[in-house]
Amino acid sequence: MTPTTLNQKPINDANRLGLDYRAEAKGFGYGGPIIDIHTHIGTVDAARLYFEIADLFGVTKTVSMTKLENIDAITEAYGDRIEFIAVPNYEAAREPGTFTTDWLYRMEKFREKGCRIIKFWAAPRGRDLHAEAFHMDSPTRKESIKLAYDLGYRIFMTHIGDPDTWFATKYTDPKKYGTKRGQFEPLEDLLDEYDDVTWIGAHMGGSPEDLDFVQGMLDRHPNYVLDTSAAKWQVRELSKHADQFRAFCERNAGRVLFGTDIVANDGNIDFDLYASRYWALRTLIETKYDGLSPIVDPDLSMVDPSLDEKSTAELRGAGIGGEALKAVYYGAAERVLG
Repeated sequence: MTPTTLNQKPINDANRLGLDYRAEAKGFGYGGPIIDIHTHIGTVDAARLYFEIADLFGVTKTVSMTKLENIDAITEAYGDRIEFIAVPNYEAAREPGTFTTDWLYRMEKFREKGCRIIKFWAAPRGRDLHAEAFHMDSPTRKESIKLAYDLGYRIFMTHIGDPDTWFATKYTDPKKYGTKRGQFEPLEDLLDEYDDVTWIGAHMGGSPEDLDFVQGMLDRHPNYVLDTSAAKWQVRELSKHADQFRAFCERNAGRVLFGTDIVANDGNIDFDLYASRYWALRTLIETKYDGLSPIVDPDLSMVDPSLDEKSTAELRGAGIGGEALKAVYYGAAERVLG
């Protein structure tokens, strides 16, 4: 796919190429349904614009990490088009109990509202919020996982690790943050312990940089699947080995789910922001585009200060097609969601 609207629109951090995303959305070859398994839709007002863009890009169902208190209003507005993932109240991240007693309470309330999926976030930076709640093998985390299982959740989403660029720059204290590979050891134990649960490894399992490692995780754990969320990260790293990414999705058809990680709330109601994530990921996945991403990627200048702060990554499409593409966009999520 070659953009047809280059330099037609005002430049901003979500559109350094000046693309007309409304026009671009019509240029993709795949016309079937798409399930976005990984979003953060915060409010009804933000959802209104988000769903307009979802319609443009063929997204028929959205799964969202939404604050418990906002679920009813969004459900009333959008019904079965959206499903929710249980998450802590990150707006109160600095309040005592947010990731302990309050989280256990919210897990029950999400479940009462019909939520089937629960997110166990374990990014290293979580240790700045709570000394041990974000370690996958801590007593606090094990208590929450057991409660989730007892409540009937059977789809667990995890965020393990973070980009290699962050371990090179932000997580330079291994005593506090650990090593990247070490983040996965307790996860593997949990995958075995809760082997009748489907575990979704967000952000290509946290290691789009090393698909051979991710393949090993999939081979060892048949209950482990992945999503493609975090557009800037995936574009930057998967473009470096686009052919391997295509082969990986073909080999693991049914275990790679489409997700964007779009964050839509009242503080960022922005057409280009939301649309850019769908354009970039669909371009990466289904086309043979070879050019620049339209999205500013701060990790580039963070790793190499000689680069302009508005630099964007190279985007090289994997050109996934056929049944493998249908599986990524719809079939894999349909199977997981039942």
